[in-house]
Amino acid sequence: MRILVLSSAMLLCIGSSAWTQEPLPAGKKDSGSLNAQIVAARKATAEKRFADSEAMMSKVTTEDPKLVLPWVELALAQLGLKKYPEAENSFKMALGLDPKSIQREHQDDFYKNDDKPGTAGPTATRNSRNAVDSVINNAQSRTPEIKGVSWAGLGEIYIHDGKVKEAEEAFNNAAAAFPQQAALYRRNETILFFQVGNSEAQLAAAENAIALDPTRAALYYFKGQALVSKATIDPTTQKMALPPGCAEAYQKYLELEPNGPYSADAKGVLAGAGIPLKAGKK
Repeated sequence: MRILVLSSAMLLCIGSSAWTQEPLPAGKKDSGSLNAQIVAARKATAEKRFADSEAMMSKVTTEDPKLVLPWVELALAQLGLKKYPEAENSFKMALGLDPKSIQREHQDDFYKNDDKPGTAGPTATRNSRNAVDSVINNAQSRTPEIKGVSWAGLGEIYIHDGKVKEAEEAFNNAAAAFPQQAALYRRNETILFFQVGNSEAQLAAAENAIALDPTRAALYYFKGQALVSKATIDPTTQKMALPPGCAEAYQKYLELEPNGPYSADAKGVLAGAGIPLKAGKK
């Protein structure tokens, strides 16, 4: 069975709406200058110049750690660099959480835009943020977009760190904080669990994603792919015996996207189980 390797970088969509403008504290730099730096950092991130973006936002957050939006942009750059501990700290700062307190709380725990092959859906959303109209937020102004992208960013980090429970909770928080992007967050969660090979968590994420967006074909493929790991071989027919819901998921994928990027894989699984293909949509 063909296993697809997806890019691990994930730069999440914050949302298409403009940021809420808030007055800067007296004595701080002009907000126009800061906004220009954020736009420049976002451009660098979009061009995968993560180190440049990190350098710009590190300077801003050092000069004024109370500003929220620069912490988000810094975290996204660090995520692109796979600096997961640093990105985790930055996302928590953006959320107004105390990273040291949270670390102490879990110190006794054991942790170990598309859906085309070769790309991660989350990566394709990096340019959907509205960079032109975005403005600085102060510490009291954490918009739903900021909360959503920050929790989803933490979810990605926890997946890479093997912290499944924490990852699922983070994506739950992201979906609750910014329901308009809940389907996107769930889709990203599914793909990320697929990337690390956690079929159980992938299945749960795929089912949550399908509940929010039942028209996206790839979600059914990811559901079927998560279930097929439980397939057995029928000793009588020597064909694959698929677990409940697996064949239906692959068939639904082929119904929605009969010539899609995963169609050969889906057809191969169904053929191996001796299950006839259903006609796809015209």
